[in-house]
Amino acid sequence: MCSGRLTAAIPAILALMSASVPAAMIRPADAAALLTRSDVADRAPESFRARLRITAPHERPDPMDVEVWRSGDAKSLVRFLGPQEKGKYLLRLDGVVWFLAPGARKPVKMSRAHRLRGSASLDDILGTRYGRDYAIEGAAETEEAGEALVVLDLVAKGRRAPYPKVRYFVRRATERPVRVEHLLKSGKTSSVVEFLEWEEGSRPVARRIVVTDRLRPGIRTEVTLLKMEERKIPAGLFDLEDPTERERLEERSSGAPGL
Repeated sequence: MCSGRLTAAIPAILALMSASVPAAMIRPADAAALLTRSDVADRAPESFRARLRITAPHERPDPMDVEVWRSGDAKSLVRFLGPQEKGKYLLRLDGVVWFLAPGARKPVKMSRAHRLRGSASLDDILGTRYGRDYAIEGAAETEEAGEALVVLDLVAKGRRAPYPKVRYFVRRATERPVRVEHLLKSGKTSSVVEFLEWEEGSRPVARRIVVTDRLRPGIRTEVTLLKMEERKIPAGLFDLEDPTERERLEERSSGAPGL
């Protein structure tokens, strides 16, 4: 009699066990490979020039256009294209950010968390190398809106990483990120980057992203890639002390800024 009751209870026990099973886990090697394949900044061209449009309606109704020059991972230059911003730049060398302006006696050191407009920081614009700067603490499969996703829990390897912790969501079918949640040490979400559109081709190049500040409600900024050109970049553009090459760029672009 007791044996019969136990047999009858087995389906209910199994159902209870299956209901409590978390999202399917992923092997560490597979998780690391997926992060490498989906890392937008890591798979970007070694050197390129791009034009971006940053829109933050809560701050200013008019968008801001910038030009980004990048050579390798250590050198990046952001050129402001507005008529009132002529000759102004942000220069990032080995993780250190400098503001350059015409007539300034010397470059001004800036925080790497400096926001260009709205919630879009320099790291959001130039990209973060998650595969290089973060270690994978956990990986699991989940589902959102009927789509299979992989969620990677990342932790900073060192001071180079801009955020202590990150939750990185990748669409399983395309192996491209859906969104990235930046977390404080406490685990609270500080900002979210959503990848909404992609350029065509095998290389993951985001055409449109939205950055939402979770610490300041309502602060939402859209960044759109207008043009991108893979090319060799003159070394003089990244010279902190000598502005000659940047001045030549302004002269060449006079009357027709950008790409």
